Amino acid sequence: MKKIKLLKEIWKASRPLSLTLALYSTTLGMAVAHLEGELFSGDLSYDLQLIFLITTAGLFVQTGTNFINDYFECEYKNVHFIEGEKYNFLGKKRSSFSILIFLLGILSFLITALLGLYIISITTKKLILIGALGIIGGYAYTGEPIVYKKRGLGTPLSFVLMGPLMVMGTHLAFSQHYSWRPIILGLPISLLIPVLMLSNELRDFERDSSLGIRTLTVRIGFKKAKILYLALLSSSYLLTIGFILLNLYPAAALLSLLTLPLAYKAYQNVAEAEKKGVPVTNQLHLTFGLIQLLALFLA
Repeated sequence: MKKIKLLKEIWKASRPLSLTLALYSTTLGMAVAHLEGELFSGDLSYDLQLIFLITTAGLFVQTGTNFINDYFECEYKNVHFIEGEKYNFLGKKRSSFSILIFLLGILSFLITALLGLYIISITTKKLILIGALGIIGGYAYTGEPIVYKKRGLGTPLSFVLMGPLMVMGTHLAFSQHYSWRPIILGLPISLLIPVLMLSNELRDFERDSSLGIRTLTVRIGFKKAKILYLALLSSSYLLTIGFILLNLYPAAALLSLLTLPLAYKAYQNVAEAEKKGVPVTNQLHLTFGLIQLLALFLA
Protein backbone atom coordinates (compact mmCIF):
# COMPACT_ATOMS: atom_id res chain seq x y z
CA MET A 1 0.00 0.00 0.00
CA LYS A 2 2.83 2.42 0.86
CA LYS A 3 4.47 1.86 -2.52
CA ILE A 4 1.17 2.44 -4.32
CA LYS A 5 0.58 5.63 -2.33
CA LEU A 6 4.12 6.79 -3.08
CA LEU A 7 3.66 6.19 -6.81
CA LYS A 8 0.35 8.05 -6.76
CA GLU A 9 1.97 11.03 -5.05
CA ILE A 10 4.84 11.03 -7.56
CA TRP A 11 2.30 10.84 -10.39
CA LYS A 12 0.44 13.84 -8.96
CA ALA A 13 3.68 15.79 -8.56
CA SER A 14 4.54 15.20 -12.23
CA ARG A 15 1.21 16.84 -13.20
CA PRO A 16 0.67 14.66 -16.29
CA LEU A 17 -2.29 16.68 -17.58
CA SER A 18 -0.07 19.74 -17.97
CA LEU A 19 2.30 17.87 -20.30
CA THR A 20 0.05 18.76 -23.22
CA LEU A 21 1.83 22.14 -23.21
CA ALA A 22 5.12 20.55 -24.24
CA LEU A 23 3.41 17.99 -26.47
CA TYR A 24 1.54 20.66 -28.41
CA SER A 25 4.50 23.02 -28.69
CA THR A 26 6.84 20.37 -30.10
CA THR A 27 4.09 19.10 -32.41
CA LEU A 28 3.40 22.67 -33.51
CA GLY A 29 7.02 23.10 -34.56
CA MET A 30 6.70 19.91 -36.59
CA ALA A 31 3.44 21.10 -38.14
CA VAL A 32 5.09 24.27 -39.45
CA ALA A 33 8.01 22.20 -40.76
CA HIS A 34 5.42 20.00 -42.48
CA LEU A 35 3.79 23.05 -44.12
CA GLU A 36 7.22 24.00 -45.48
CA GLY A 37 7.93 20.47 -46.70
CA GLU A 38 10.81 19.98 -44.23
CA LEU A 39 9.37 17.50 -41.75
CA PHE A 40 10.42 14.42 -43.70
CA SER A 41 13.88 14.13 -45.22
CA GLY A 42 13.27 10.97 -47.22
CA ASP A 43 14.78 8.71 -44.56
CA LEU A 44 11.66 7.59 -42.67
CA SER A 45 13.59 5.79 -39.93
CA TYR A 46 15.64 8.92 -39.17
CA ASP A 47 12.59 11.18 -39.32
CA LEU A 48 10.51 9.05 -36.94
CA GLN A 49 13.47 8.80 -34.56
CA LEU A 50 13.88 12.58 -34.54
CA ILE A 51 10.15 13.13 -33.97
CA PHE A 52 10.24 10.71 -31.02
CA LEU A 53 13.40 12.21 -29.50
CA ILE A 54 12.20 15.82 -29.70
CA THR A 55 8.78 14.98 -28.27
CA THR A 56 10.35 12.98 -25.43
CA ALA A 57 12.84 15.75 -24.62
CA GLY A 58 10.00 18.27 -24.48
CA LEU A 59 7.98 16.08 -22.14
CA PHE A 60 10.95 15.49 -19.83
CA VAL A 61 11.87 19.18 -19.53
CA GLN A 62 8.31 20.00 -18.50
CA THR A 63 8.15 17.04 -16.12
CA GLY A 64 11.36 18.29 -14.52
CA THR A 65 9.85 21.76 -14.21
CA ASN A 66 6.74 20.29 -12.56
CA PHE A 67 8.78 18.26 -10.05
CA ILE A 68 10.96 21.23 -9.10
CA ASN A 69 7.89 23.42 -8.78
CA ASP A 70 6.29 20.84 -6.50
CA TYR A 71 9.42 20.62 -4.35
CA PHE A 72 9.74 24.36 -3.76
CA GLU A 73 6.01 24.97 -3.31
CA CYS A 74 4.93 21.84 -1.41
CA GLU A 75 5.40 23.66 1.89
CA TYR A 76 2.60 26.01 0.85
CA LYS A 77 0.24 23.37 -0.55
CA ASN A 78 0.54 20.55 2.01
CA VAL A 79 -0.78 18.23 -0.69
CA HIS A 80 2.17 15.90 -0.64
CA PHE A 81 2.87 16.12 3.09
CA ILE A 82 4.17 12.81 4.43
CA GLU A 83 4.91 12.50 8.11
CA GLY A 84 8.25 11.17 9.18
CA GLU A 85 11.80 12.19 9.89
CA LYS A 86 13.03 15.41 8.28
CA TYR A 87 16.50 15.82 6.83
CA ASN A 88 18.69 18.83 6.13
CA PHE A 89 18.55 19.39 2.39
CA LEU A 90 19.55 22.55 0.54
CA GLY A 91 19.44 24.54 3.75
CA LYS A 92 15.99 23.39 4.90
CA LYS A 93 14.39 20.52 6.76
CA ARG A 94 12.71 18.32 4.19
CA SER A 95 10.85 15.01 4.22
CA SER A 96 12.30 12.08 2.30
CA PHE A 97 9.41 12.42 -0.18
CA SER A 98 10.22 16.06 -0.91
CA ILE A 99 13.87 15.18 -1.47
CA LEU A 100 12.82 12.39 -3.82
CA ILE A 101 10.69 14.83 -5.84
CA PHE A 102 13.62 17.24 -6.16
CA LEU A 103 15.96 14.46 -7.31
CA LEU A 104 13.38 13.25 -9.84
CA GLY A 105 13.23 16.80 -11.17
CA ILE A 106 17.00 16.95 -11.58
CA LEU A 107 16.95 13.50 -13.19
CA SER A 108 14.31 14.68 -15.67
CA PHE A 109 16.49 17.66 -16.62
CA LEU A 110 19.51 15.37 -16.97
CA ILE A 111 17.58 13.08 -19.32
CA THR A 112 16.48 16.15 -21.28
CA ALA A 113 20.10 17.29 -21.57
CA LEU A 114 21.29 13.88 -22.78
CA LEU A 115 18.49 13.66 -25.33
CA GLY A 116 19.25 17.22 -26.39
CA LEU A 117 22.92 16.49 -26.93
CA TYR A 118 22.08 13.50 -29.10
CA ILE A 119 19.54 15.52 -31.09
CA ILE A 120 22.18 18.22 -31.61
CA SER A 121 24.69 15.62 -32.79
CA ILE A 122 22.36 14.43 -35.56
CA THR A 123 20.86 17.80 -36.52
CA THR A 124 22.49 21.19 -35.82
CA LYS A 125 24.62 22.87 -33.15
CA LYS A 126 22.29 25.88 -33.39
CA LEU A 127 20.04 24.05 -30.90
CA ILE A 128 22.55 24.32 -28.03
CA LEU A 129 21.44 27.75 -26.80
CA ILE A 130 17.74 26.93 -27.09
CA GLY A 131 18.19 23.67 -25.18
CA ALA A 132 20.20 25.32 -22.41
CA LEU A 133 17.67 28.13 -22.00
CA GLY A 134 14.86 25.59 -21.82
CA ILE A 135 16.45 23.60 -18.99
CA ILE A 136 17.62 26.65 -17.01
CA GLY A 137 14.27 28.35 -17.47
CA GLY A 138 12.41 25.21 -16.39
CA TYR A 139 14.37 24.97 -13.15
CA ALA A 140 14.33 28.69 -12.39
CA TYR A 141 10.50 28.92 -12.60
CA THR A 142 10.32 28.14 -8.87
CA GLY A 143 13.83 26.85 -8.26
CA GLU A 144 16.00 28.84 -5.86
CA PRO A 145 17.82 31.18 -5.97
CA ILE A 146 16.16 32.72 -9.06
CA VAL A 147 12.44 31.83 -8.59
CA TYR A 148 11.19 34.11 -11.36
CA LYS A 149 7.58 33.15 -10.59
CA LYS A 150 7.82 35.22 -7.39
CA ARG A 151 9.21 38.12 -9.42
CA GLY A 152 6.04 38.30 -11.49
CA LEU A 153 7.76 36.69 -14.49
CA GLY A 154 6.18 33.23 -14.29
CA THR A 155 3.45 33.89 -16.84
CA PRO A 156 5.49 35.78 -19.49
CA LEU A 157 8.55 33.52 -19.26
CA SER A 158 6.42 30.35 -19.32
CA PHE A 159 4.95 31.67 -22.55
CA VAL A 160 8.39 32.32 -24.05
CA LEU A 161 9.98 29.07 -22.91
CA MET A 162 7.09 26.65 -23.48
CA GLY A 163 5.73 28.50 -26.51
CA PRO A 164 7.95 30.31 -29.05
CA LEU A 165 11.27 28.87 -27.83
CA MET A 166 10.11 25.25 -27.92
CA VAL A 167 8.23 25.71 -31.20
CA MET A 168 11.21 27.39 -32.87
CA GLY A 169 13.63 24.80 -31.46
CA THR A 170 11.58 21.93 -32.83
CA HIS A 171 11.28 23.61 -36.23
CA LEU A 172 15.03 24.30 -36.23
CA ALA A 173 15.85 20.61 -35.75
CA PHE A 174 14.06 19.78 -39.00
CA SER A 175 14.77 22.89 -41.08
CA GLN A 176 18.37 23.50 -39.90
CA HIS A 177 17.78 27.27 -39.92
CA TYR A 178 16.33 29.94 -37.63
CA SER A 179 12.96 31.32 -38.62
CA TRP A 180 10.31 33.64 -37.21
CA ARG A 181 7.61 31.76 -39.11
CA PRO A 182 7.02 28.96 -36.55
CA ILE A 183 6.85 31.53 -33.75
CA ILE A 184 4.29 33.67 -35.58
CA LEU A 185 2.17 30.78 -36.85
CA GLY A 186 2.29 29.17 -33.42
CA LEU A 187 0.88 32.18 -31.58
CA PRO A 188 -2.81 31.11 -31.53
CA ILE A 189 -1.90 27.97 -29.58
CA SER A 190 1.10 29.42 -27.72
CA LEU A 191 -0.94 32.30 -26.31
CA LEU A 192 -3.06 29.79 -24.42
CA ILE A 193 0.02 28.93 -22.31
CA PRO A 194 0.02 32.26 -20.40
CA VAL A 195 -3.78 31.96 -20.31
CA LEU A 196 -3.38 28.68 -18.44
CA MET A 197 -0.72 30.18 -16.15
CA LEU A 198 -3.03 33.08 -15.34
CA SER A 199 -5.86 30.68 -14.50
CA ASN A 200 -3.60 29.19 -11.83
CA GLU A 201 -2.54 32.59 -10.52
CA LEU A 202 -6.12 33.93 -10.40
CA ARG A 203 -7.27 30.83 -8.52
CA ASP A 204 -4.43 31.19 -5.99
CA PHE A 205 -4.61 34.98 -5.74
CA GLU A 206 -5.72 35.12 -2.10
CA ARG A 207 -3.26 32.45 -0.97
CA ASP A 208 -0.34 33.95 -2.86
CA SER A 209 -1.14 37.43 -1.53
CA SER A 210 -1.22 36.21 2.07
CA LEU A 211 2.04 34.29 1.65
CA GLY A 212 3.83 37.13 -0.09
CA ILE A 213 4.25 35.20 -3.35
CA ARG A 214 4.52 38.06 -5.82
CA THR A 215 3.12 36.47 -8.97
CA LEU A 216 2.15 38.63 -11.93
CA THR A 217 -1.49 38.53 -10.79
CA VAL A 218 -0.57 39.64 -7.28
CA ARG A 219 1.56 42.47 -8.67
CA ILE A 220 -0.95 43.90 -11.14
CA GLY A 221 -4.09 42.99 -9.19
CA PHE A 222 -6.94 40.54 -9.71
CA LYS A 223 -8.99 42.82 -11.99
CA LYS A 224 -6.14 43.61 -14.40
CA ALA A 225 -5.12 39.94 -14.49
CA LYS A 226 -8.67 39.03 -15.55
CA ILE A 227 -8.48 41.59 -18.35
CA LEU A 228 -5.10 40.18 -19.44
CA TYR A 229 -6.55 36.64 -19.39
CA LEU A 230 -9.43 37.74 -21.62
CA ALA A 231 -7.17 39.72 -23.96
CA LEU A 232 -4.79 36.80 -24.53
CA LEU A 233 -7.69 34.39 -24.94
CA SER A 234 -9.38 36.66 -27.50
CA SER A 235 -6.08 37.10 -29.36
CA SER A 236 -5.85 33.35 -30.02
CA TYR A 237 -9.16 33.44 -31.88
CA LEU A 238 -8.56 36.75 -33.65
CA LEU A 239 -5.13 35.65 -34.88
CA THR A 240 -6.61 32.39 -36.17
CA ILE A 241 -9.16 34.31 -38.24
CA GLY A 242 -6.47 36.75 -39.42
CA PHE A 243 -4.09 33.96 -40.47
CA ILE A 244 -6.87 32.26 -42.43
CA LEU A 245 -7.71 35.51 -44.26
CA LEU A 246 -4.00 35.96 -45.07
CA ASN A 247 -3.80 32.34 -46.34
CA LEU A 248 -1.24 31.50 -43.65
CA TYR A 249 -3.61 28.98 -42.08
CA PRO A 250 -5.87 26.43 -43.79
CA ALA A 251 -9.60 27.20 -43.70
CA ALA A 252 -10.12 24.08 -41.55
CA ALA A 253 -8.54 25.94 -38.62
CA LEU A 254 -11.79 27.92 -38.47
CA LEU A 255 -13.26 24.87 -36.72
CA SER A 256 -11.39 25.99 -33.60
CA LEU A 257 -14.12 28.63 -33.20
CA LEU A 258 -16.33 25.76 -32.04
CA THR A 259 -14.45 26.01 -28.72
CA LEU A 260 -15.78 29.52 -28.04
CA PRO A 261 -18.46 28.26 -25.60
CA LEU A 262 -15.71 26.45 -23.66
CA ALA A 263 -13.63 29.65 -23.68
CA TYR A 264 -16.57 31.59 -22.26
CA LYS A 265 -17.06 28.97 -19.56
CA ALA A 266 -13.34 29.09 -18.69
CA TYR A 267 -13.40 32.87 -18.33
CA GLN A 268 -16.52 32.77 -16.17
CA ASN A 269 -14.88 30.37 -13.73
CA VAL A 270 -11.55 32.18 -13.72
CA ALA A 271 -13.21 35.57 -13.19
CA GLU A 272 -14.76 34.24 -9.97
CA ALA A 273 -11.50 32.57 -8.87
CA GLU A 274 -13.24 29.19 -9.06
CA LYS A 275 -11.09 26.05 -8.85
CA LYS A 276 -12.77 24.77 -12.01
CA GLY A 277 -11.16 27.62 -13.93
CA VAL A 278 -7.86 25.75 -14.23
CA PRO A 279 -9.17 22.39 -15.55
CA VAL A 280 -11.64 24.12 -17.89
CA THR A 281 -8.85 26.33 -19.28
CA ASN A 282 -6.74 23.19 -19.69
CA GLN A 283 -9.62 21.53 -21.59
CA LEU A 284 -9.79 24.60 -23.82
CA HIS A 285 -6.07 24.39 -24.58
CA LEU A 286 -6.42 20.68 -25.33
CA THR A 287 -9.39 21.08 -27.67
CA PHE A 288 -8.37 24.31 -29.39
CA GLY A 289 -4.81 23.07 -29.91
CA LEU A 290 -5.88 19.66 -31.24
CA ILE A 291 -8.19 21.20 -33.84
CA GLN A 292 -5.52 23.62 -35.01
CA LEU A 293 -2.76 21.01 -35.19
CA LEU A 294 -4.96 18.63 -37.17
CA ALA A 295 -5.85 21.47 -39.54
CA LEU A 296 -2.16 22.29 -40.07
CA PHE A 297 -1.10 18.68 -40.63
CA LEU A 298 -3.96 17.97 -43.01
CA ALA A 299 -3.36 21.16 -45.02
